[in-house]
Amino acid sequence: AATLTGGTTAWSGLGHELDRTTGGRTPWPMERQVRLAAGSLVLSGLLLGRRRARARWISAGVAGGLVFSALTGTCGMAKVLARLPHNQPRATDLEATLAALNG
Repeated sequence: AATLTGGTTAWSGLGHELDRTTGGRTPWPMERQVRLAAGSLVLSGLLLGRRRARARWISAGVAGGLVFSALTGTCGMAKVLARLPHNQPRATDLEATLAALNG
């Protein structure tokens, strides 16, 4: 069995090509997904709060979650987003990878 020391960075550094488009679009980094979700929820809570004051609790809840996340180094929203199908690891073709390494 072959082992690639240094991972993808080493592979690329040796002049080998990387196929970054296989399987369609790549998912956004988790931090970006969390920022989008949190910002959307805060904005929704504020906009809905103009008509229904209780909707502002959505914004307050997200703000509390962000503070908790910063203090503890954990992120509940990231854990939830990680379960979405587009964030699941793709199956790899081990034989094709090894053939490219031994190429």
